[in-house]
Amino acid sequence: MPHSPLTRPRPQLDAAAVRSLAAAVDADALITSPDALEAFRDPFGDAGSGDHLASAVVEPSCLDQVRDIVRIATEHSLTLWPFSQGRNNAYGGCAPRTSGTVLVSLRRMNRILDVDERRATALVEPGVRFSDMYAYLRDRGHRLWSSAPDLGWGSIVGNALEHGIGYTVHGEHASRICGLEVVLADGDVLRTGLGAMSASPGWQVHPRGFGPTADGLFKQSNFGIVTKMGIWLMPEPESYLSGVIQVPRREDLAPLIDAVRPLFIHGIIQNHAGIGHPAFVAGIMDGAPSRREIYDGPGPVPEEAVLALARSLGIGRWNMRFALYGTDPIVRHRFAMVRDAVSHIEGVQVTGEQYAGHEVHTAAQDQNSQVQAGIPGMGLMRALDWYSGPGGGHYDFSLVAPLQGHHVQRIHAMLDRMMAGTGLDWDPAMIVGPRFLINIAQIYFPPGNEEITARAYRLYPQLIREGGALGYAPYRTHLDVMDVAAEQFDFGDHALLRFNERLKDALDPAGILAPGKQGIWPAGSPHRKTAPAR
Repeated sequence: MPHSPLTRPRPQLDAAAVRSLAAAVDADALITSPDALEAFRDPFGDAGSGDHLASAVVEPSCLDQVRDIVRIATEHSLTLWPFSQGRNNAYGGCAPRTSGTVLVSLRRMNRILDVDERRATALVEPGVRFSDMYAYLRDRGHRLWSSAPDLGWGSIVGNALEHGIGYTVHGEHASRICGLEVVLADGDVLRTGLGAMSASPGWQVHPRGFGPTADGLFKQSNFGIVTKMGIWLMPEPESYLSGVIQVPRREDLAPLIDAVRPLFIHGIIQNHAGIGHPAFVAGIMDGAPSRREIYDGPGPVPEEAVLALARSLGIGRWNMRFALYGTDPIVRHRFAMVRDAVSHIEGVQVTGEQYAGHEVHTAAQDQNSQVQAGIPGMGLMRALDWYSGPGGGHYDFSLVAPLQGHHVQRIHAMLDRMMAGTGLDWDPAMIVGPRFLINIAQIYFPPGNEEITARAYRLYPQLIREGGALGYAPYRTHLDVMDVAAEQFDFGDHALLRFNERLKDALDPAGILAPGKQGIWPAGSPHRKTAPAR
């Protein structure tokens, strides 16, 4: 009988490779103990598909150590899986795709190298967390805001490179990157944009240089290890309003999306909004009834219980948070425009809490108001316990769609059909962008139960393929389904994947950096599905 992921023997590095890695980093920066390595597994127990077990973790503290690790990997035929903080738990955490890989943890490279208030820019290393940046700006009195996702423990660099989303004006984190420093597989150090010019004073103010723009090659890729990243920060606004739109019926979702779309396109609503399900709201709300109190059966909470829960909490069937920023008159005028845009939806409620920008750090108390002001927190973790009990797990099935109500209806109909009979609990959350919507189906399970967890992971590739058949692509995925996700981009006989593989072969011919990430495998890998370039 094959071992389960929790009992399978962990792969070992040979002694020569261990000695080389130990000599390259600080004395306590190489982890090979099986017990210590357990902390670097997929935190929600990938019981259905693979082991993702690392053979070691190496923790460089500077650029030169990263270069040494890359050199050693080439000499000893190792594969490396770099990560910044590795907190992306719904997608596999910091675990590698292939068993035996050496994890390169960049958590020790955690310096904020520069903040320029006049230009509203910063330069950070990959170990800098959203919470670190927030504390740095507050401690030094900078009147700048940094965007943050719902959980503040992640890396600014890692989140931006993985196309993560926050909730201020600068919430599309990949778009606010301005200058990367990257270690390539041959040890070369590349600086993108104006950083490629040694004497340039403008590395963090202009995102392009001369010739092709290389930054995008290192987002969701395995072409290099990013060791520095420039970002744009948001000047503190005079006034800030944290708003909520609540609609009472399940069928109100499409009209809500169609009503707010012009507000996003015209920049009236300036941030990335979020739309939440009552069960998800209850999971993070103090005093809310537990899941068992409203429904103690398998699968998702039935609709009648969802509506009863919404009424008991005084919230909508769908709840959309949004934010407005600017001078006081502008914010008030925009809020009136929001209320007018949705007023035709029967039973709609629009509320808002307005703050002076400099007072929000002490005045804002709820999670919505805080995160839309760039204040990081960890409150969202409570939702896992609400759904799955203590130690609960989940993965996210996240599809991108045009910001139109009928597209979301199609996705939800597909999810209703695919989830029926699985016995799995789930809910839809949505991130609303200027012209797109990311529908995040959060699928919950108890990782300690191998049968249920395996059932959840067997479903994942089916969901990806069903979404692809409808024309909707995931914006990020769990490790297990990266190949399946890449297959959905089929134009030109998968020309995009073949292009990415050609880049991989040119930049990393030995295939040492994160093989299989985003479905990009090096030449010679048995997992590679396309023919080598001629």
